[in-house]
Amino acid sequence: MGGVASAATPVSMLMNDTRSDFVIVGGVAAGPKTAATLARRMPDAKITLFQKEKFLSYAPCGMPYFASGDIESFQKLMMTPYGVVRDERFFETSKGFKVITGAEVTRIDREKKSVTVRMLDTGESFVHQYGKLVLATGAAPIKPGFPVADSPMIRPFTRPDDAIAFRNAAQQGEVGKAVIIGGGYIGCELVESAAGMWGIETTLIEKESQVLPNVLDPEMAAIVEREMIRQGIELMTSAEVERIDLNDSGNPVVSIRGGDKIAADYVFLCLGVRPSVSLARDCGLRIGGNDGIHVDTHMQTSDPDIYAGGDCVESYHRITGANVCLPMGSLANRHGRVIAENLAGNEAEFRGVVGSFFVKIFDVNVGSVGLSQKAAEALDFRAEAVWGTFPDKPDFYPEFKLFAAKMVYAADDGRLLGLQAAGAGDICSHVDVFSSFLQRRGMLDDLLDFEHGYAPPYSEPVDPLHHLAGMAIAQEMGTRFVAPGVDFSDSALVLDVREEHEVSSRPWPTDHGREVLHIPSGELKQRIGELDSSKTIYIVCGRGSRSYQVALMLKQAGFENVHVVGGGVLASLV
Repeated sequence: MGGVASAATPVSMLMNDTRSDFVIVGGVAAGPKTAATLARRMPDAKITLFQKEKFLSYAPCGMPYFASGDIESFQKLMMTPYGVVRDERFFETSKGFKVITGAEVTRIDREKKSVTVRMLDTGESFVHQYGKLVLATGAAPIKPGFPVADSPMIRPFTRPDDAIAFRNAAQQGEVGKAVIIGGGYIGCELVESAAGMWGIETTLIEKESQVLPNVLDPEMAAIVEREMIRQGIELMTSAEVERIDLNDSGNPVVSIRGGDKIAADYVFLCLGVRPSVSLARDCGLRIGGNDGIHVDTHMQTSDPDIYAGGDCVESYHRITGANVCLPMGSLANRHGRVIAENLAGNEAEFRGVVGSFFVKIFDVNVGSVGLSQKAAEALDFRAEAVWGTFPDKPDFYPEFKLFAAKMVYAADDGRLLGLQAAGAGDICSHVDVFSSFLQRRGMLDDLLDFEHGYAPPYSEPVDPLHHLAGMAIAQEMGTRFVAPGVDFSDSALVLDVREEHEVSSRPWPTDHGREVLHIPSGELKQRIGELDSSKTIYIVCGRGSRSYQVALMLKQAGFENVHVVGGGVLASLV
């Protein structure tokens, strides 16, 4: 192979190299993964990757942590685990394929099997032919539906330049007040990026009634929101931005529908992303109903000579059966491997997604997989749910931490539908294990049969997933669970079965005018006469397990309208 081509390479030299066996468009995740795997499978193949940006094979999901100062340089996001920068020369010498950066593919000619490439530094263009083509064009930020003034201090957060611009402004002390518009993944991560190390006064604005509205149910989102407020974030939900102007000093002013105006030094537009499909659409490839490129399980497009992967494609959802767009680096890398195997003549399939995600927000870990209850109900599943609060290792082991979890399942057949978790404890293994069950259409009984590794430094002897499955089965046998933070009716009785020291350290709120009766669970048999069986009773304990046991006791004693407050006090008040 010859020397590395780059944005500084004269077009005349590039035009002498007019054809590759495989051409790949896009150099962030799916593109380099495809090329590197393909080069291993077919070392004699000629592979060329065109990347529009000057940055190559970086980790977009790490950008909020670079912006926050946790990662010292952007170059760290482009490094291998052994400290080598993944640049053009690295891919040529170590991986065996050519990379050309600063090169925008502007046209695909499917009949001639060629792409037109424009070099951004010179504006000159050339044509390059392919045997097979791979599109990994990623996604672009959704444009606001309201007027936005032109300012470098008002921008999305999807590209390296966005992260670098904010990091520079924060380091130079130019940002005292930041406004983040959009409470999805990136918006929630940027809350910590701005307010954490830099100490910037931060406001998060979300149009919906909760943060993370597409993945969490309201009671689980409430845990995240309480953490934001605890950390000094001004949180505005159900708030719609009307416009963003500049004041006389050139600083942004965000106008909220209804009259509020928020002056800021920096505004993030975190409104989500949309697949970048203009190349695919212009050359006549099939585009799906969610505006992503349509691919089959082999990641092949409607043209048998063109494959696609990463944020630009739609994926089959293994629970709903619908196609969805999920912009995740983990999926993009898996797409790349599948594409490469099929291009090399092997058989590989990408069978779909179940929607796994994690996000860290200050001291709270958040994750989910599958469907939320509201999403399941919108799809006509007869969805039910149970909740619990759990330690991530046994209570007797030092430094255990708690997390709340909600499991969603189908009441008609016991099929598992989704899991949400939030708290200071380690949630990752539980979400990942649950993901595996969802991919195999797992049932409640399957979850009870799951064998986990146990040792006190790592886990409990009875896994939280076992507890949740048991609760769900109990619910189907008549025990009723309600969501943490449920708004009880005024005539209801709240039965607090915690010990005295628990109640004194974290009392159940009594400022709503509802009757609260405290009877420790160990005393209930002797004091059951203090309860009025005609009332609706909501039982609350620390985490939920005692409430469940008390509910069974009361049902055996003839109480009919009994409910367990899922997750206990810790899920409702943390």
